[in-house]
Amino acid sequence: MTIESMKNIQFPERTYDEWKQAAVAALKGKDFDKVMKTRTIEDITLEPLYTESMLERTVSDVNAQTAAVQSGKFQSSWIVAQEIAAEDAEMFLTVTKEDLARGNEAIVYTSAHPFDWTEVQLEELAALIVRYPIYFKLIEEQDPILRVFELLTTEQQDEVQGVIFAAEAVKAPAKVRTELIDTLPTHNAGGTIIHELGVALSMMAESLKEQTFEQAASKFWVRFAVDTHFFQEIAKIRAFRILWQAFGTAYGEQAPRIPVFTETSVRSYSKLDPYVNLLRAGNATFSAVLAGTDGHTVHPHDFLTVPTASSRRIARNVQLVIKEESHVSHVTDAAGGSYFIESLTRQYVDAAWNYFCEIQEAGGYSEVKRTGWLTDDIQAKWLEREQQATKRKTSLIGTNVYANPQEPVKDSKIDAAHLEYMTAKRLSTPFEKLRAKSRETSIKSAIILLEPLKAVKPQADFVSGFLSVAGIEPEISPYLSSADEVNRFIRSEELDYAVLCGSQDTLAKIVPGLKPQTAIDVAGKVDAETMANWEANGIRDCLYAGKPLIAKLKDVLSLGKEAL
Repeated sequence: MTIESMKNIQFPERTYDEWKQAAVAALKGKDFDKVMKTRTIEDITLEPLYTESMLERTVSDVNAQTAAVQSGKFQSSWIVAQEIAAEDAEMFLTVTKEDLARGNEAIVYTSAHPFDWTEVQLEELAALIVRYPIYFKLIEEQDPILRVFELLTTEQQDEVQGVIFAAEAVKAPAKVRTELIDTLPTHNAGGTIIHELGVALSMMAESLKEQTFEQAASKFWVRFAVDTHFFQEIAKIRAFRILWQAFGTAYGEQAPRIPVFTETSVRSYSKLDPYVNLLRAGNATFSAVLAGTDGHTVHPHDFLTVPTASSRRIARNVQLVIKEESHVSHVTDAAGGSYFIESLTRQYVDAAWNYFCEIQEAGGYSEVKRTGWLTDDIQAKWLEREQQATKRKTSLIGTNVYANPQEPVKDSKIDAAHLEYMTAKRLSTPFEKLRAKSRETSIKSAIILLEPLKAVKPQADFVSGFLSVAGIEPEISPYLSSADEVNRFIRSEELDYAVLCGSQDTLAKIVPGLKPQTAIDVAGKVDAETMANWEANGIRDCLYAGKPLIAKLKDVLSLGKEAL
């Protein structure tokens, strides 16, 4: 076949119904909706395939939605805003210059304690902030770094751009945003995308009680954490830009552009197998830049313990590789026009606006915080997330699946500049505690093969993976074909805990002959009546896919002895 003949090939048009019929046939009787559709934590259903007819809006509406997203960005690219680690002002200036030369694009100041600045150092900093945007996170109200603005001429002050995060109002050049609409506390408390968007609007509405729309809009900047739910996080940032336009319209004003800064969420980070955090960071970062962030920070993969110069460099390179290799920085709205993204964006816009209205009806942002209304609502969704993780419906690679029992758990070393992350709810926290507990416990365990390994290897692998989450490394027995052989093996190995692997028929033959000399579980789901009959033979429980991990593994660890 030649290139020309390939170009002339015409493919027949297919409808969604035809595709669905083919999918149903391929599923061989399985429920299409259960297998092919996904419900998000926000109670939004993700379809397996999106078509133009499913947009629920006309083409002109979609074009207007896309235009709102595109008009909200300041430029097609984004600012690489990686944090600087330094002990004093001199070191800060040195590292900042080095990082700027290696791809960082902002002067990021997030020190745990204010530096003592000399006039010479402040003059050196002043020369930098005229050329590069600033991102200052101030721990104290009157941080000495703010004196740098006094050294600038009126013309130079007009050149300074960026954002400042401070608990109290600070005086800064006109183009520096000083009023943060911060969704990180909501995100780190376990909030959903709808919570984040609704809270952002409510915080803005509260701010407008004390100043005009024009005054507030000129000071606003927004901070979002971006998680690993790739398409949903893209839709979140895009939805915010549309909501901001609608918010302005509600006040009878034309909403100007406001900068949106993003950072990788620590909610999905883990102290276990921390290099997987690099994959999470890459996923989240790509979501943020496709969504149209104005500035982004990647937290190092060892952010929860002790970041090193190497890990900070790698974190910076995550952004640089995406910027240089994907060419996404040359496109204002790379996700625009996607039936999936546009549909999801619209659903988030509608749901978040309704939630914003709920907050306002309940008294506004400060009131729902004071009464606990918002906290309770967020907590309910967080408990649902935790349940999904403990049942492994949500996979945390290296933590609740594919765990390495040999890997030590490092203690947290987050400094005062990052206290907000110490209290962040993370899905991996219960598993990290389990692993730490396993270091204090000595438990001798085994997977007992009641059939040849070839026949029960899937069961054995499942049990091994289940126990590895708690740092338990069971030995694998030889093939034991009778209850007597099992009893002898348990005695000779002085086991604290064992799991039997075999078919239901094999278990039914061997279990009645067991003598309860240790705690024994079986692999695979067993009905309650059978389990009750087997209790007399030492069978305590069964391990199966979907079984809550935390409670079970705590129970198993309790069978061990204190480690020497």
